[in-house]
Amino acid sequence: MTPWGFLSKRDTSHSESYGPATPATDGSPPHADGPELKRKRSVPPWLAPLLVSAILALLYVPTFVWLVQSWLHNTSYSHGFLIPFVSGLIVWMKRKELKQTQPNDAGVIGLALGGVLYIVGFVWDMRYLSAVSFVVVLFSLVLSLYGAKVAKSMAFAIGFLVFMIPMPFIDDITFNLQSISIHSSGWLLKAMGMPITTAGSLISLDDTTFSIGLPCSGLNTLIALVAFAALYVYLLAGPSSKRVFLFLCSIPIAILANILRIASIVLVAHYYDMDFAAGFYHDISNLPVFLLAILVIALIGKILGLRFMARI
Repeated sequence: MTPWGFLSKRDTSHSESYGPATPATDGSPPHADGPELKRKRSVPPWLAPLLVSAILALLYVPTFVWLVQSWLHNTSYSHGFLIPFVSGLIVWMKRKELKQTQPNDAGVIGLALGGVLYIVGFVWDMRYLSAVSFVVVLFSLVLSLYGAKVAKSMAFAIGFLVFMIPMPFIDDITFNLQSISIHSSGWLLKAMGMPITTAGSLISLDDTTFSIGLPCSGLNTLIALVAFAALYVYLLAGPSSKRVFLFLCSIPIAILANILRIASIVLVAHYYDMDFAAGFYHDISNLPVFLLAILVIALIGKILGLRFMARI
């Protein structure tokens, strides 16, 4: 036996005795790792959204409490209870789209912005900012977890939540609407030949004086009608310019509706009975005037050639 043959045998023996195990060459994973990989893949896809929702709910509990109190005590936002249900209904109708998961890192930017808004609102006691941050964070989470396509589809349902948030500039709008309503209804009554005088928040007719308070400014009608118009336009098909125009029409229509309501109260008091006008008629007149405004919006949409489409 040659030395080379001896060395070759020793090397082979050494390799067989002490060398590392040769991995399988058929491409299959080791048998011991199979159950572990299977366990990892068995995590339910709804678990992450559920955990995120639970964390959000806990984080925004003070904000939700403030919103509910505002809806209960602020007549301009008494419709706030309906907004989350409408948004939830739209999401429910589109729930099949949530099975499409294409995570997008761009959502991190929105999460950072929402976090800043939340902190500022919490530190400076600006509750509306915390509420706005909830909308921003919710959209950003959808973008992060499901991707841009699903986020675009859910954008209206999430953005519609803005109509449930009382904004700080409401008081300024209320005073301006009150002034517009008083002077415009006074002008309308004068045009009808009635000896009307206006002073401040008062409308005087003969020996009767009507006080037009802030609740009669028409703000509640304006906010509710604009929210309805946003939903109505979302459900319509047609050029974007026409749909935007119809949405913007809801603002003057709401103001005009309140002017007609005030004028009608004065007319009923003058020609029928003051107590009836200031009591029963005053309380129920808001609903028929609001329905009339909805019909006007629908009529304008019809004239513009807009039609319903299956968006949900």
